Amino acid sequence: MKVMTKIIMVTAIFALPITACSNANEHMDDGQTHNEKTVSMVSNISVEVKNVENVMENYSKQITAKDLKAMEAYVLADGDDFTIFEGKGTNIGWADYRDNHLAPELADEDLVFTKYDFINFKTNVSGDLATVTFSIDAAYNYKGKEASHMRHGTAILKKIDGQWKIAHMQT
Repeated sequence: MKVMTKIIMVTAIFALPITACSNANEHMDDGQTHNEKTVSMVSNISVEVKNVENVMENYSKQITAKDLKAMEAYVLADGDDFTIFEGKGTNIGWADYRDNHLAPELADEDLVFTKYDFINFKTNVSGDLATVTFSIDAAYNYKGKEASHMRHGTAILKKIDGQWKIAHMQT
């Protein structure tokens, strides 16, 4: 009896996957091939990745332009929805970051950005959330002295009402 049970179980273990695969075309037959679906999904994700990266690029361009109002369009600006960890500093909420960090820094006439670009993106999109790692290519003049640096950052974006917005950054 033990031998017969083993034979039946082994047969079932090997037969089940074969049976499941034999009807695979019936389950996937919706008028499109699997490859078309895959291409469509990849295409949609590629569009979303590009949209996320455009937000990051446009946000960084506004830093160079010292345009706080334009920067606000790319972040979750309400309440504490936006957070940033920059160096040793932490700001909770766009107003906190804007008023206590960015505004004083960008108002400094001795500080002139010639370049502040987010580049070299590594972007992942999953539904309405995206993560981005990037390099920060910055060049500026401070009190007549030229300086530049390459740093790194991470951002988390949320898609709200069809628009990607920066929810968190660490730079």
